[in-house]
Amino acid sequence: ILQTLNLSNLTALTTLDISCAGTQTTLNNLIVDGCKNLRSLNMGGLKSTQLTGMDLTHNTKLETFEASDTALTGVTFAKGSPLVKAVLPATLQTLDLQYLPKLQADNLTLEGTDSITRLVIDSCPGIEWTALRAKCPNVKYLRVTGINEEGDGSLLRQYMEMGGVDETGGNVDTCRLVGSYQLTQYIDDVEFQTYQQHYPELNIMQPPYTMVEFDDSVADDANVSNLDNETGYKYGNAYQPSGHIKAYLSQRHRVLAKITKMPTQTNVKMGGIDTVMNKTDGEATYYPLHDDNSNYYADAKQVRDCTAAKLDGTEGDIMMLEPHKWFKGINDYLNKKHYYCLSVNKGVPSVSVDTIQMSIDEIKQTKGGWREGYKLTANKQTLSESYVSDSSYAVIKIDIGGYSRVRFPTVTGTNMACSLFLAEDGSIISNVIVPTINQTFEKGQYIIKDIPDGAKTLYATVYKNTPGDKVVLSNSDKIEDMEPDWVEVDEYLCAVVGSTVVGDKLRACVSGGSTTANMAWSDFHYYSVLRGMQQIDFSMHSDIANLFYMKYGRRNSQEQCGAGSHTNMRTTGGTMSHGMTDTIGFDAARQINASITNSIVDYGVHQFAWYQEGDEESGATIVKQVNSICCCGYEDIYGHKYDMMDNCDMPNDSAHSNMVRIFMPDGKVRYIKSSSNNGIWITNVYHGQYGDVIGVGAKSGSASTYYGDTYWTSGSAYRVLFRGCGYASSYGGISYSHAYNDASYTSTVVGSRLAFRGKLVKASSVARYKAAREVA
Repeated sequence: ILQTLNLSNLTALTTLDISCAGTQTTLNNLIVDGCKNLRSLNMGGLKSTQLTGMDLTHNTKLETFEASDTALTGVTFAKGSPLVKAVLPATLQTLDLQYLPKLQADNLTLEGTDSITRLVIDSCPGIEWTALRAKCPNVKYLRVTGINEEGDGSLLRQYMEMGGVDETGGNVDTCRLVGSYQLTQYIDDVEFQTYQQHYPELNIMQPPYTMVEFDDSVADDANVSNLDNETGYKYGNAYQPSGHIKAYLSQRHRVLAKITKMPTQTNVKMGGIDTVMNKTDGEATYYPLHDDNSNYYADAKQVRDCTAAKLDGTEGDIMMLEPHKWFKGINDYLNKKHYYCLSVNKGVPSVSVDTIQMSIDEIKQTKGGWREGYKLTANKQTLSESYVSDSSYAVIKIDIGGYSRVRFPTVTGTNMACSLFLAEDGSIISNVIVPTINQTFEKGQYIIKDIPDGAKTLYATVYKNTPGDKVVLSNSDKIEDMEPDWVEVDEYLCAVVGSTVVGDKLRACVSGGSTTANMAWSDFHYYSVLRGMQQIDFSMHSDIANLFYMKYGRRNSQEQCGAGSHTNMRTTGGTMSHGMTDTIGFDAARQINASITNSIVDYGVHQFAWYQEGDEESGATIVKQVNSICCCGYEDIYGHKYDMMDNCDMPNDSAHSNMVRIFMPDGKVRYIKSSSNNGIWITNVYHGQYGDVIGVGAKSGSASTYYGDTYWTSGSAYRVLFRGCGYASSYGGISYSHAYNDASYTSTVVGSRLAFRGKLVKASSVARYKAAREVA
């Protein structure tokens, strides 16, 4: 009886069929490693319990392999072989598929999978590994290469009990998924490290950014949704910050800081005043204060072990360290949404390769790209009939073929002004009109539209003098890709408290009294520059407001953190003993103690703020009433006194009516159009790429809806900007801004807040910090 069949000398053999329809159990060994030209092998029905493995690694031309109704427990194919068909028995214990580029899942027949305990899939593009793995319920050891997936982490959780097969073929305790896995939801560091340990050959990446969505159609101030952890308004549950938001919040600290190198200066005309502004080449040295109590340096974990800090200005200014970040804002005006993306990564997050952009200047250089003195109107039969002469407008032309979505600047639909999508033959497919009812759309802003089927060209009406910045074309389904440009913000300092005159200097300190007021913008600016610093600027104002929205998932800061006492003479330092802890508002405090002070002042706001604490004796949660608010770690960042804003103004010249001019840290100047309606309750903000927080449009809300704050403006020349408002007021919170007065205006309710942009150096110890020499 034949027990071993050795055909290795048959080098020209191409087809071998030794199948047995009735099965046989005597052939114990089949050797074909010398059959270099073997293309087809059928050994079905050979059921000897001794014939359990086939080594086909030398059969590099094998195309079909059939082993139905056999006792095989494992088969090893030649890597790179042109295998197109494989039939494997129910006895198989190891399924090893490596470098089989032609094998498709439909041509892989498994007569049974319950015995498979080891699965290796390496470079087999025709095999969808998760589907194959699902057919094999008893796999204990898994190796899959070429992983390039994204998901919420469910894949990683699924195989946490799974062992693996290492690169040498040995069984190991850790699962071997090889490649990259992009998380779409941020996970905490402990869980992330656990996954890294269990998947040592998988490059697991946290989401490069965290994105929040604002639903501008709803009056509820809590209109914010965290798309990372699916909390907030659109999900019908309590908002929770996560991911890069939590990471950014954790990197922020109150610090004491000194200017240790003066910056150079540049001449500028701002607010109608010829003055100077500091560049960003100065240096500040700082040391963190304890997050639990700002009266102590953070040189130990427990406050009781920390070094006491002097907050009177003798050891520096009380500042907030705002860390480095990347961010961008996206407006989806027609769908009544806007978005904010935040990243704490060192490098810039990537943008879809399916996205391109063109500046307006680039479009002007294309053939027919710019037609000045005309606008397009809706409901005409042809493009030529749609043109109407109007010196305020221009029409841009963009080729949109090959893309599914476009972002473009345009105008409001006054008198049916519109933009048009055209087919290849020039016929009109559809028009786009920006509604004028309850509009919050301003010059220079853009809309986003899905490109209609068959559309090849877009003609868009724009404002001649404020045409917007760019056009974006994309095939990405991610709304955030419609803003390709990320904004990098270097770490900076912004004063925790308002400015106080101490001697001949403006300082951010605890003086025993209140902060300084009754100085003109020009003076506050000048004395801030002398310190090597500046006042809080418009970008910082927007940063802090956006941080508040992302931290709490709402827009009404007075309700969240309280309004403070109804005075402009609060004693500075009331929040120092609580460190970075924010105060809470009336509603939250009343839930803890129903008998708290119920004092309603301007426009129905509850004055005072409260700290939530634990009672030392009973351990119960109690609330403590205070006069000053703490919001995002800042003391009286709204209410109390206005903060004058630096490095911005509103020239109100003929080309820039009601437009804020912003002097950026990199030396560039940009303009944004704000609302021209004085005293409106803000229902929407400019937002855009830079996340600008200033009121837009004509629609007005109320103290209890939308942003719960107002915006004040004037058409007179050279207005300067204030923020934060004064006293305890329902209309003056984190979103409030004021562009009504000129640079000479003074008031007992208008103050300032120091800030610094430049190089920051963290001292290695408290002693070294104290030894650092303050130069201004």
